[in-house]
Amino acid sequence: MQPHELLDQMQRAGLANLSFASPWAARLFGMTLAAAQKKIFSLQEFQQALIASIQLHEQDGCIDSDEQYYTCWLEALQGLLEQQDLIKPERLGVREDQLLAAAQDRHDHQRSGHHHPHHADSEHHA
Repeated sequence: MQPHELLDQMQRAGLANLSFASPWAARLFGMTLAAAQKKIFSLQEFQQALIASIQLHEQDGCIDSDEQYYTCWLEALQGLLEQQDLIKPERLGVREDQLLAAAQDRHDHQRSGHHHPHHADSEHHA
């Protein structure tokens, strides 16, 4: 699929004018486009999955934040990838636990009085 074809498909699916409040939402968007470009699913199929996810969440009340919207997005993407047998829910749970533990370790490391600088330039690395 050529970039202009992907943009046309995004416009037809109503996905051309999105903005991102957080890096994870932008990455999620990029993963969705990559999957569509590889023809794992069409953007129209994704749009329908997203609508279904939003409708399910709106049974508990209005979606009123970017985080809630992109949680629906994530669920729609996961569902489509699971249908294609490309991801396994049980493996995602394990990976999520690993990522959360790593984030907590980073947080603990930052709060524990670790104050020496980390240098980005190569002269400070062996």
